[in-house]
Formats: sequence, C-alpha cells, structure tokens
Amino acid sequence: MIAREHRHLLGAFAAMVFVGASWGANVPVSKVMLEHFDLIPMSAIRTASGALILALLVAMVEGVRGLRIDVGIRRFVLLGLMMAGFFMLYTLGIQFSNPISAAAVQVAGPLVAAATVRVVTGARFDPGFATALGLTLLGGAILVSGSLLGAGSVTLGGGEFIVLASNALWTLYSLKAQAWFGRASQLHRTYVASLSAMGWTVLLSPVLIALGWTRSPFTVTDPWVWTQLLAVAVFASALGGYFWNVGASRLGVAVASLWVNLVPFFAILWSMAYGFMPNAYQIVGGLVALSGVVYMQWRKLQTTHR
Repeated sequence: MIAREHRHLLGAFAAMVFVGASWGANVPVSKVMLEHFDLIPMSAIRTASGALILALLVAMVEGVRGLRIDVGIRRFVLLGLMMAGFFMLYTLGIQFSNPISAAAVQVAGPLVAAATVRVVTGARFDPGFATALGLTLLGGAILVSGSLLGAGSVTLGGGEFIVLASNALWTLYSLKAQAWFGRASQLHRTYVASLSAMGWTVLLSPVLIALGWTRSPFTVTDPWVWTQLLAVAVFASALGGYFWNVGASRLGVAVASLWVNLVPFFAILWSMAYGFMPNAYQIVGGLVALSGVVYMQWRKLQTTHR
C-alpha cells in the first residue's frame, strides 16, 4: 500500500516537472510570438491546436465515446471561460513584461493560489506548506534582486502583476475541473475544458478581426514562427494542461501550485535560447525556489509513510 502511494506521488512529481518545463518554455516563446501575432488570434490558434491534440489522445486512449461532453452546458461554458480567460490574461501580462521578470514574479503564485483555495473551499494548508512557501518566496526575492542591485538587465514592465493575478483564475479552474466531473479521467477533463476554451477564443477572434481591432494571424507566413507557436500550443497548452490536472488531482491544487515555482527556473533556461540572458542571482533564486518544492514533496512522502 505504501509502495503504491509512493508511486502515485512519484507520478505526480514527474507530471509537475513536465509542467514546469513546458510552461517555462511558454514564457519566452509567447513573448517572441507576440511580435508577430495579436493576443486574441494567437490565443485562438493555441486553444484550437491544444483541443485538437487532446481530442486525438482521448479517442486513442478512451475510444470515440470518450469524446462525449457530460458535464452539462453551464459547467462546460464556465470551464472554458475560466481557461480561456487565464490564457489571455497570462499572455497579456507577458506582453507587457520582460520574460525573466514575468517568470520570477510567479514565485509568489502559491500565495494567490493558496488564498483562492482558502476562500473557495475553506481547506487548511498542508503540513510544511508555510516553510515551503517561505523558501519559494526567498527564491523569488533572489531572482529579482539582481535587477534591483543593478546586476542585471531585467526590469519590471507592469505586466508582471497581471501574470500574478491570473493565478487566481487558473486556481479556480483547477478546483472546478476536479469537482465538476464524476469519474472522468484527467485527460478527458482537460479535453472538455480545452474544447470550451477553443469555442470562446475562436468565436471572439473573427469578430475582432472583422471590426479591424486586431490583425488576422494568417498574414504571418514565416514557417519558423508557426512552428514555434504550434509547438508551445501542443506542449504547454495541451499536454501541460493535462499533466497539471494529474498533479493537482494527486497533490491537491494548493500543493501543486507550489510546483509552478519550477516555471521561473525553466523559463530562465529556455529564455537563453531566445537571447534573454540570466545572471547568477536568477540561477541561484531558481534553485532556492526548487528546494521549496522538494521540501514540500518530502513532507508529503513522510506523512504517507507514517
């Protein structure tokens, strides 16, 4: 029984590492893509691509019958609204911030997530949560201290606060994705939410294009740009969303939110490939934030063992 629980938690560990790596890549890639696409059409392409990939995976794993939507129209619409709203808010924040500072500010995301969980469910914090949160916040302070001390080129653009606030919407979606389904798989839950999010963004995008308020994405003809956009849609939006649900279902939304602190660490590494160079403060800060995640996982394993 204990061995099974350990495998259960190690599976959650692997899932959240994938989330950290894929969502970390999303930060610099989205920043670069916003130089070519407008926000709403880009979100429409990402959600549509993600929904298509998830639909194919559901059909392969669960059969065609797994594509049915059985959560009711109201819940279906609200799930997509929360997911689409998060994607657009998050991307808007990245648009008006430096990729590294946008990643660094997410270290405070667990504060927003924990407060949201507390307000919505009234649930208590897990043992060791305060210590882990303190370590992750310390890591975030180190991440941004290089800029404050003049040791780096990272500056705050204002969008970082939008990125941070979007955590509340994602936490609310995560809670409802776990509560509004019966015995559906995490893959099915992610597929249903992504399908609804696609509906919201795909309906909104042509209206804004017709009104002349935004540009058509199909004016972009560079294959490299499209490859980057579709890659982040598949790995960050589709698979990242699925593995997030796996981790949240096993660890709880509040604890899983601590793992989002892997995003700044991976985002810094990915940003190097796009010309956003980190400094020693950001690297050390990422490692300190990672220690908070490891500590939280260790406490949970100890509790399971007892």
